[in-house]
Amino acid sequence: MTYNNLFNSLGALGLLPFGFGIVLTLIEADFLGINGVDIFTSYSLAILCFLSGSLWGQILKDEFFARNKKALVMTNVLVVAGWSASLASEKFSIISLIVLGLAFCGILLLEIFLFRQSVVSLNRDYARLRFTLTALVLSGHVGMVVIHA
Repeated sequence: MTYNNLFNSLGALGLLPFGFGIVLTLIEADFLGINGVDIFTSYSLAILCFLSGSLWGQILKDEFFARNKKALVMTNVLVVAGWSASLASEKFSIISLIVLGLAFCGILLLEIFLFRQSVVSLNRDYARLRFTLTALVLSGHVGMVVIHA
């Protein structure tokens, strides 16, 4: 198995909990006493943290520049915003979903900026996969907001 095959497989599997949360929400069911929104938002936060951490790893490979410092701070701001949204999800589910979705938008924009600045040196296939997966996750957030509206 090549890295590209592994990335694609893990990426596809990584979408399953999002889909599971959406399906549970649509059919108004729980899994082990946990509703679909809670599954979706908690997993959303986990993936947001993962993406932020992987950006840290890429940024720290580069020389120290002011833009890198700003990017590191921005990833922390996005994760704290996502964490705050996740904490509030029980009472403010729509707002939480929107904030988490916006945090993913922030990560996506940050990745694009850093990739163009050559700070992040992802191979093109992996960069395309991350963009596609993040776009699908954002679509899931929009879907969850629509379900609750």
